Amino acid sequence: MKLAIILYAVLLSLPQPGWGLVTESIPFYYFDGASYTVAFMLPETYFVSVEEQGDEFDRVSFLDLSGYIRHGAASIVDYEPVSKYPTAGSATLKKSVSSVWLYSDADMTSVVGVVTASDSIFLYGVSKKDNIFYVRVGTPDDFMRGYISGEAVDVTYPPENDISAVAPDPPEENGTEDPPDNNGGKAELSYAVQIILVVTLAVPAFLLVFLLSTSKKH
Repeated sequence: MKLAIILYAVLLSLPQPGWGLVTESIPFYYFDGASYTVAFMLPETYFVSVEEQGDEFDRVSFLDLSGYIRHGAASIVDYEPVSKYPTAGSATLKKSVSSVWLYSDADMTSVVGVVTASDSIFLYGVSKKDNIFYVRVGTPDDFMRGYISGEAVDVTYPPENDISAVAPDPPEENGTEDPPDNNGGKAELSYAVQIILVVTLAVPAFLLVFLLSTSKKH
């Protein structure tokens, strides 16, 4: 028990994961087990959820993505922000373009699909390459992720984010006291307490009767 209490105290003393504010555009990395690769640049004024802090990289999540940022790249805040992730970033195919390739890499060497004018395109951010964007194409239930050329799309960047904290819950209203009973005292005891009292009183009475009846026989 003492060991468990000590371990719990140690855990409480460790830095707790929280929300990291992106004060300037920073790389969001994927890790393949051997190396870190820049996926895109995180937009300023938005947040990442810091899940685990490391010496060089912190494991984070951003929207529906899990990845990494360099340790200390985002400013850890001690509150829950009102608005955490962008919702307005998007891209649409230019009127002169009917379809465009979607690539798995920012170097645009491996095609993973085709994007048409009817597809919904969500913008994660700008890639490490100029005029190439990391996007999600389709619906949240049926989608592809990849890179798309800026020459084929018009991009809408997310607006500046509201970085204020969630308002604290209002204090609970004081409840009314239990109504008194007919004798002007406090409310009746709970059923369980009544049973305990009955048993507590009954056992000594039973023992007294038993001892009296035994002494009479002798």
